[in-house]
Amino acid sequence: AGDSVLREFASRVRRNIRGIDLPCRLGGEEFVVVMPDTDLAKAYLVGERLRQCIAAAPFYAGERIGTLEVTASVGVAALEFADDTPELILKRADQALYCAKRDGRNRVVADAA
Repeated sequence: AGDSVLREFASRVRRNIRGIDLPCRLGGEEFVVVMPDTDLAKAYLVGERLRQCIAAAPFYAGERIGTLEVTASVGVAALEFADDTPELILKRADQALYCAKRDGRNRVVADAA
């Protein structure tokens, strides 16, 4: 069941990002989409589009389980400073994700760097 949900999740993500964007699974239920040449405002819009797409229709989880309602909490960060490292950007995105979960889940929060 989990594999079919992950496949559908990945499919929905791929349909809603550009060809140059790189979706990756960090582990468990955490994913990241690396979006070259994308500022924070545009990344936020993409995050919101992904959130809506994930929640729009149930996911099929196999015969035994049937369908599941799935939502996504999204933390967004972007390259803001010349000395930003990938680790710092990911840390800011993770902090924004924590805020999205803390504030009720199924929402997008942008980093306030």
